[in-house]
Amino acid sequence: MSSNRTPGGGQSFLPEDYLQKKAERRAIGISLFLFLVVVIGIVGAFFVTYRQWMTVKSTQEQVNKDFAAETKKIEQLKQLEAQRDELKEKADITLALVERVPRSILLAELINRMPEQLTLTEMEIKSKRVQQQAATAAKPSTLAGPRTLADVKAAQKNQSQAKAAAPPPPSPPRFEFKIELSGLAGSDDDVADYYQRLVQCPLLDRVDMIYSSDTKMDDVQMRKFKIEATIKTSADARAIEPLHVPRLNPKPGVAGKATPRDPMDPTVPRDEHDTEGAEVGSVPTSKE
Repeated sequence: MSSNRTPGGGQSFLPEDYLQKKAERRAIGISLFLFLVVVIGIVGAFFVTYRQWMTVKSTQEQVNKDFAAETKKIEQLKQLEAQRDELKEKADITLALVERVPRSILLAELINRMPEQLTLTEMEIKSKRVQQQAATAAKPSTLAGPRTLADVKAAQKNQSQAKAAAPPPPSPPRFEFKIELSGLAGSDDDVADYYQRLVQCPLLDRVDMIYSSDTKMDDVQMRKFKIEATIKTSADARAIEPLHVPRLNPKPGVAGKATPRDPMDPTVPRDEHDTEGAEVGSVPTSKE
């Protein structure tokens, strides 16, 4: 029987097969231990990664929920804006159809600004529709709120296609009004005063003097004139205080003459001294 040397330099009397199997068992044990360490590390890393992944997933789900809630709010806001735009369009059309400068107030302004020795013989109002370029206003989608970014992009794409296919909304009609005034005055100063007063009128714009020439009316030398003006597009009779001027003017160019007043004429106003001492229903008696 052969002897084996030990690692310390001595000799071992154990069988060689036994020593070889013992070394193999030791190597297998070390390998198993290392394998278990690697497996435990891998399992631990998996659990850590899985936990992190679950945390990320829960965070993503919460973000998606918040995003869906905010998207729903945005859609509601867009619907409110669409309703606001629709109401604004209706209001603009209604305001365009409503006459903001009544002709009675305009006529009162033109007459109350006249000097005493001036009268109008002709007045004409011409209207012209102003052509406007139709404004394209798209209405937002009324579908249910998207839940992800892909849904948002798809909704935006659908909205862009709807915008391209939707017809433009009707624009409110706008009109431009032109006034032509013809009349007679006693002098050029009266015509100039009337022109300056029309320039100061808050309802008028672009007041122009077309002509002013001499003419005769009933052998009286007078000035014949023509003035053109436009009504301001932003004019509103409710924002001004109309003039209140009592007008009992004589004929332009002729001084007022005192005419005898018939006390029995009901169309002539009575003075205070005419009614003093008079009783209601009394009949005046004639003197002998």
